[in-house]
Amino acid sequence: TVLEYLFDFVSTATNIIKFEEIVGGNIGAVQCECISYTTPPDRGRSSMYCTDVAKMCAFPVIHISYTTPPERGRSSMYCTDVAKMCAFPVIHVNGDVPESVAKAARLAVAYNRKFRRDVFVDLCCWRRWGHNELDDPRFTNPGMSVPDSYAKRLVEEKIWTEEEKNAVSKTANDYLNKRLAATDQYKPQSYHLMKHWGEMKEAPNSIETWDTGVDVMLLKYLGAKSVVVPDNFVLYPHLQKTFVAARLARLSSGEGLDWATGEALAMASLLHQGYDVRISGEDVGRGTFSQRHCMLVDQESDEIYIPLNHMTENQTSFLEVANSTLSEEGVLGFEYGVSIESPKILCIWEAQFGDFFNTAQPIFDTFLSAAEEKWLLQSGLTVILPHGYDGAGPEHSSCRMERFLQMSNSSETRPDSERVNWNIVFPTTAAQIFHALRRQMIRNYRKPLIVIGPKSILRLPAAFSPLEDMKPGTYFLPVIGDSEVKPEEVRKIVFLSGKHYYFLKTEREKLGIKDTALVRLESLCPFPTREINEVLKKYPKAKTFIWSQEEHRNMGAWSFVAPRFRNLCGTQF
Repeated sequence: TVLEYLFDFVSTATNIIKFEEIVGGNIGAVQCECISYTTPPDRGRSSMYCTDVAKMCAFPVIHISYTTPPERGRSSMYCTDVAKMCAFPVIHVNGDVPESVAKAARLAVAYNRKFRRDVFVDLCCWRRWGHNELDDPRFTNPGMSVPDSYAKRLVEEKIWTEEEKNAVSKTANDYLNKRLAATDQYKPQSYHLMKHWGEMKEAPNSIETWDTGVDVMLLKYLGAKSVVVPDNFVLYPHLQKTFVAARLARLSSGEGLDWATGEALAMASLLHQGYDVRISGEDVGRGTFSQRHCMLVDQESDEIYIPLNHMTENQTSFLEVANSTLSEEGVLGFEYGVSIESPKILCIWEAQFGDFFNTAQPIFDTFLSAAEEKWLLQSGLTVILPHGYDGAGPEHSSCRMERFLQMSNSSETRPDSERVNWNIVFPTTAAQIFHALRRQMIRNYRKPLIVIGPKSILRLPAAFSPLEDMKPGTYFLPVIGDSEVKPEEVRKIVFLSGKHYYFLKTEREKLGIKDTALVRLESLCPFPTREINEVLKKYPKAKTFIWSQEEHRNMGAWSFVAPRFRNLCGTQF
């Protein structure tokens, strides 16, 4: 029997140590994962720790490592000692003996297939090439190459004659030289947007508006289903009143939908349209601020129930809730891997607090912000980062939006298009998060979405939305003007983003100010040049323009928006 293996390679940077997380998530459509390390496998320890965590590992892995000398690379005896934590078997093999390596590989695959568990193969060998293509290991690791030492051994053991050895060597070299000569005529085939990505297109070199509204009656039905549990399910009594009954009442009236309801309606409607949804992060089922409750727990049996997975009898798309370990790097990398495998899955990663993204910085820097430019890999991964100076302390206040804005390829001197490397939004209403999430799947291309999420306005009545704002013909608003002032009386325009709007609105009401408009930038990247210019035309008598934010001047959006207002909108703050 001939077994045919199809290899699929995941793009990664040569100097990045976080590829295991991406491969782990990407494995959903393949049958065997094999990772080769150039240095000890603790480089991917973040995802390794999640191997047996529910919803965080699709298939077992074969780890292959070949390492620097132990006294230079680690404190433990073996580079594979990290495997002991999860009780994974380790096979140490002399990499200079090909027969032994083949046996070890067969044993690893057999164990992997039989027991569906990770297995490590430690190749103790001489490494021909270093990280750099120009590196010559003979400077620091002189030694014989495997072909030379192996051939010499075969001759000494009289398995080959000298003539047979030379003949095999000549045959191999002739083949390699022939293939090398053919490279000048080789034209690689493009795999960009092929197979199950075939319906996707490249982002247009313009700004587009996508109708993401849904029939109101359908939203009421889906919203009601989001809180229905079986008759014998023992729900936490407090949730029955404050969550279930409250949501049903709001849906019935069509008014006052809070943030969590807007989010739930977005997920439910996407499931209804055939898209799968996956949300991960610490306590995401409940939500950091006990606002989401998309996963309910029976108070007597501890049974987990996800209402959105029981909307219809023949439901084919599902919500997967992955309450993950506190490993931002490993979990975000895993979700990114899932997102580049299929355009039909809305992958959401929510940090418990926005500040916590910092331990996942390599995933943002090397993959999420740059993979499409480097490797033509589209991703629709959505990242929610709760942000706001609400008195929770220095580690629970800022998602450092300035970093994400700085990493964007938005232009200061010309209007942006949909070809920016990612979208950054700071929504202030339930309808806005509804449209932002749906847009991720409805449009025919994929872009990462950074949501600078709220904390204090999750239950703020002023941030609630009516169902009318989610009906067909509605969409995400990049800029929200001020409907509470008369345009002809406006002399000052304050531009701002996020929940800071509600603070200034309250203060304006207290002071009785009538000549100041508060204009919200809901989208920061791509920068909404056209919409801002339309707002400026609406208030022709305005002479004073201010940017306001709760963050310090060297933080927040200030350094990003100031040159764009000046260069693209002719507005000097």
